[in-house]
Amino acid sequence: MKRLRYLALFAAILGSFVFASATAAAPKQTTVGTLLGGLITVNVSNVNVEVIDVVDVSDVLNDANIEILNNVLNNSPIASNNSEILTNLLRDANLITDNQIVVGVLGGTFFVTDLAQ
Repeated sequence: MKRLRYLALFAAILGSFVFASATAAAPKQTTVGTLLGGLITVNVSNVNVEVIDVVDVSDVLNDANIEILNNVLNNSPIASNNSEILTNLLRDANLITDNQIVVGVLGGTFFVTDLAQ
């Protein structure tokens, strides 16, 4: 039941935050909702680090959206678990630094931010 409440809270938050950022560096339309949705639904066991792109989320979202993204990530057990697994996978492949974490997924692109943000 607790998991269902988290999922309902997350769905409500996703529905509330549809902030579009148009940038050439990001595929499709990058929003807080699409990044988190991708992070939740990604099959972490099928990630091939040889065919992914890594984008700094600050290149596609503004500071307010990054703060929202981090707040939702901190309150979603599924998203935070997938973030941790993917962060470790990308660190082990030397694709991100020890100071970066995965905060979103969109297609074959993984979005990261610095821990300090």
